[in-house]
Parts: sequence; C-alpha cells; structure tokens
Amino acid sequence: MHPELVYQRMLEKTNKNLNNGSISLDRARAVSLYREEESKFIEWSLQKRNTFDIQDIQILLNTKNLKLKEENNNYSSFSLPNKDTFFAFSNVKIKASSKGCSDFLLPVEVKSENIEEILFDVNNEPSFLYRETPYTIRDNSIVVFKKDFKVDNVELVFYRYPKKFDLEGYVDEEGKNSFSSAPEFDDKIVNRILSMVATSFDINNENLNKAQLDANRVASKF
Repeated sequence: MHPELVYQRMLEKTNKNLNNGSISLDRARAVSLYREEESKFIEWSLQKRNTFDIQDIQILLNTKNLKLKEENNNYSSFSLPNKDTFFAFSNVKIKASSKGCSDFLLPVEVKSENIEEILFDVNNEPSFLYRETPYTIRDNSIVVFKKDFKVDNVELVFYRYPKKFDLEGYVDEEGKNSFSSAPEFDDKIVNRILSMVATSFDINNENLNKAQLDANRVASKF
C-alpha cells in the first residue's frame, strides 16, 4: 500500500477530515504509532502460533549461518544477528562432526541455571551418538554445549524486523528529513494494523468509549 494512502486511511480511522486543516495526527506521530502497532501485531501472531496467524508474517522469516564467537572444550558460542534485524527466535539447526562422521543434532533449549545439572546427566548431556545436544541463548549469542564432537555450523531461523514504514515531510529523531517508505505487509495486514493504530490513538487521547468500539472491530477481524 502506498505510504500516502496508509496515512490517509489512518486519518480516516481516527475520524480526521483531510480538508479541515486541523490534523492532530501529524506525520511523525503517525509513523511512530504505525511502527509500534506493527510490532505488537507481530508479537501477537507469534504468541498465537497457529497456522493461520504464522502465515501472516512468513515474509519476515529469515535464515542465517551464525559466526563463531567463542569456543572451548565444553561449548561453542555463536553471535546472534544484529538487534536491529533480529525480532524473534524461531528455530536453530546444529551440524556437528565426530570421528569422520558429520550430521545434524537435535537442539534442546535449556535455561542457563539448569546447565550444570544437564551436563552431568547421562540422559541429557551432549551426545553425538544420540544426535542431540543442549543449547542456551545468552549474552546476545547461542551457546551450544558439546562433549564428544565438534560443532561445525549453527544456522538460525528467525523473524526479522519488517522494513520501516515512513512518510515524507517531517524531521526524524536523528535530525534527518524523512522519506516515503511503504509497509512491507500486504494490504489485508496493513488494514489490521491501522485498526490497532486507531485504537491506540483513541486511548492516548482519552476517548475510551470509541476505543472500546474500535477494539471490538479489531477483535472481530481476527
């Protein structure tokens, strides 16, 4: 959807007339609200995790081979993508080798506080024989634990941030002139997000009655 059309529909949903000369939802605020509600929509879709909702955000799914960060006898750690890119974790693929044999291992995510217990548990410790190993996410990295094998490669499947929606005609927080950039999602998703924007706008303006009506409309669309 063209950026200006997004803005026009945003104004319409917040009951502002384009010709009245009194637009309270200025361009900078419109961009900020859209980006905020877009992130909420993605988080909501990930929380629901059913087939229909996940399909709506599949364009954000990305795969990246991670760079080795640190290695010792007990684990290998790999750097996560830049925080500006990485939105949410989806899956991890771990390839390892031992005694001339190479294969993928079943990754088992564990909490950092449980690592010591797991590493000394013969039923849960890293094992190339049983093709599984524990891992944890900490310090902006994925830590893969090992024992009788070498970690050759870690591939991260993750949801990235969408391309930023923007409107030409204001100065951004870095003091730069803004430029038009269309939302990455299709029109169906954009309209859902715009309904969420309208609800948020009404709440921020203490129009609670209308906010409730808009919230009901959004819920009916989901």
